[in-house]
Amino acid sequence: MPSSIKSIWNKFKSIFSKALKIGDIANGISDLKEYLQFFGYLNSSTLHSNFTDEFTENLQSGIIKFQRYFNLSVTGQLDKDTYNIISQPRCGVPDIVNGITTTLFKPWWRNAEKKLLTYGFHPKNNVTDDVKSLFQDAFNRWSNVTSLEFTETTSFNGSDIHIAFLTLDGKGGTVGGGYINNSVNVGSIYLNADEQWMLSNENVIDDDDVDLESVVMHQIGHLLGLGHSYVKEAIMYPIVLPEKKIKLVNVDDLQRIQQIYGVKT
Repeated sequence: MPSSIKSIWNKFKSIFSKALKIGDIANGISDLKEYLQFFGYLNSSTLHSNFTDEFTENLQSGIIKFQRYFNLSVTGQLDKDTYNIISQPRCGVPDIVNGITTTLFKPWWRNAEKKLLTYGFHPKNNVTDDVKSLFQDAFNRWSNVTSLEFTETTSFNGSDIHIAFLTLDGKGGTVGGGYINNSVNVGSIYLNADEQWMLSNENVIDDDDVDLESVVMHQIGHLLGLGHSYVKEAIMYPIVLPEKKIKLVNVDDLQRIQQIYGVKT
């Protein structure tokens, strides 16, 4: 996972207004390389600790790939529009894996006939009833468009889906992620415990507020087999835009989930 996105904003600010040429050196470029490599845009075998602040052809190609993914003007530079996307909080799941955009995966459980999945919260999180209700609403929305049902269990270790709030990279960076442990056939949703989470019945007070239900819907989508979408209105859009509240399954999400599960009858 890259360094805290928020902690490197100032470094990015120092270079996003400059027209950099191949070979130029600028503070913050190594952080930009780390970010682009982690999320799949930079073809590099270099460990992030060995990145330099040199503007290279490889970096320029990575920026272009990023700009095309997010439908930005292709400049090959960290311009204002590109900076505005990179500097936002986002999902911790890469957009591109092994050079392939992760728009569609497949069901993560091996038993395709299994229709009832359980989920459990990490006992140390002491999740409130309001948060539990929010998760149930989110699972229900995905259940409405798939052949699956979801129910909470008090057994965290015995559940099909593990849910935990963890310390990640600080507030304003990686909001969470979803991943699959195929060796034990368990899915996991992790959420950043340091975020300023906003519940469904609350209004945005601060620019740092993040709508919890929107992020939960997104991470469930990953576990059901969906990768990221470049459609801003989609649940699976990876960037958490200011005041973003996307809780309903978008046409783009629906079309892709139906490729996996078919049309619900």
